[in-house]
Amino acid sequence: MRALSLGVWLLVGGLSDPPRPGVGDAAPPLQLATLDGRPFALADLSGAGRGKPGDVTVVDFFATWCKPCHAALLDLVALRRALGARVRVVLVDVSEDPATVRRFLAATALPEGAEVALDINGVTARRWGHERFPTAFVVDGAGIIRHINRGWGPGYQARMLRWLRTMLPEARSSTGPPSPPPQ
Repeated sequence: MRALSLGVWLLVGGLSDPPRPGVGDAAPPLQLATLDGRPFALADLSGAGRGKPGDVTVVDFFATWCKPCHAALLDLVALRRALGARVRVVLVDVSEDPATVRRFLAATALPEGAEVALDINGVTARRWGHERFPTAFVVDGAGIIRHINRGWGPGYQARMLRWLRTMLPEARSSTGPPSPPPQ
């Protein structure tokens, strides 16, 4: 059905944003720039050249002015610490200038190994179906969106931990929530 929707969208000339992907759909490509202007391409998240098939990628769309985004970032630090390198974190800042993002990141803990990309005009966020800040997409090693979390609130960390553990077989036996990052 999504392929038909995309075909219709292309046929009418892409007059609006393409249909947003959902759980079970292939993740759209990420082709952005990093803070220092280097090209950042996570072509299709399909595992090719990106890691082992069992790896998981969390693509988190955020903005520096968004207070819930700050809390979600702290939770992602704790989750990455608890689950290790099999969880890749890609942080996508939406519609802000690099100087603003640099100032924010200078005072903010990030998940170990996190990639930070800039979506200056918000086109990528719209292509991914971002509706509110923060929005996190959990993508499996085959490039399929397995979970989407829109917003942040009580239960975010526990929900993300549960989702990630079900996707990482060796993490299923772990018990207890991850410890919070140092402030």
